[in-house]
Amino acid sequence: MAEKSLEWNGKAVTERMRQAQIAGINRTMGASVQHARDNHTWQNRTGVLEGGIDIVDYAAETAEGAKGVWGVHDVRYALIHELGGTIEPVNAKALAIPQPDGGVRLVKKVTIRAQPYLRPAADAKYPSLADNIRKAYEKSAPKGGGTGG
Repeated sequence: MAEKSLEWNGKAVTERMRQAQIAGINRTMGASVQHARDNHTWQNRTGVLEGGIDIVDYAAETAEGAKGVWGVHDVRYALIHELGGTIEPVNAKALAIPQPDGGVRLVKKVTIRAQPYLRPAADAKYPSLADNIRKAYEKSAPKGGGTGG
């Protein structure tokens, strides 16, 4: 009777899974960015906020697995669009609001209603994270149909 043996490739499987996590996170963040750009509710007059929606830090290995960051980088008013809030002058008596006719209206405060675009994108795209990791893992399968483990 022929003996069968198992070849353990634990380190290779772990590395393959780590790379699949990174690829899956990047794919999910990319889909979230596109969803946020395509589905926001505000009127896009300058394109600055919409253009600021991007991957901030591509996924990389961490002690816990992998981590990436997406959102808006370097657009000061991004958060108030997402969450809403009130703006009051700090170093002046009033805020100057430009008017369509070229004039200016002075006000003591402005309340901005929430117009979420990041959270809805995350809610729509994060459920695909596990599937994106699985697809990346399967794509990286060793040639010859082996499982790598």
